[in-house]
Amino acid sequence: MPPTLNEAIATEPLWLQAWVFLLVVVNVTALLFVVGREDGRWRPRWEPIAILLSFVASSAFMGWLYQQVGYVRLLGLAHLLFWGPVWAWLLMRRRAIGTASWFARYVRAYLIVAGTSLAIDAVDVVRYLLGDRELLNRWS
Repeated sequence: MPPTLNEAIATEPLWLQAWVFLLVVVNVTALLFVVGREDGRWRPRWEPIAILLSFVASSAFMGWLYQQVGYVRLLGLAHLLFWGPVWAWLLMRRRAIGTASWFARYVRAYLIVAGTSLAIDAVDVVRYLLGDRELLNRWS
């Protein structure tokens, strides 16, 4: 039986596993900010909801894509399709979010971490489309 995507990632160097863990933590941390105080009332925040939905959707799509093509650079497409629009929207909303609150600090951290991942993913997907179809580890 072929390994799962998580099993394939577990064979990567420790630094890459730590990076994947950081991506998960930064996305899941959005749970802490789903509800915020505005005008003296508790209200849902759409930004963390969008982060969480894009995280779940990209995870599901990446799992499906892994089953189709294996552990290859094309897997970054999942982040580009689902995280990319949310990242761009949050970048445009920075002024409205502000800078001083814990939520604003979280959004800044998310933009840095997710933005770094998106840049890496864009390079990987382009490399795949240009013919670099090499498997990323021994599992695939």
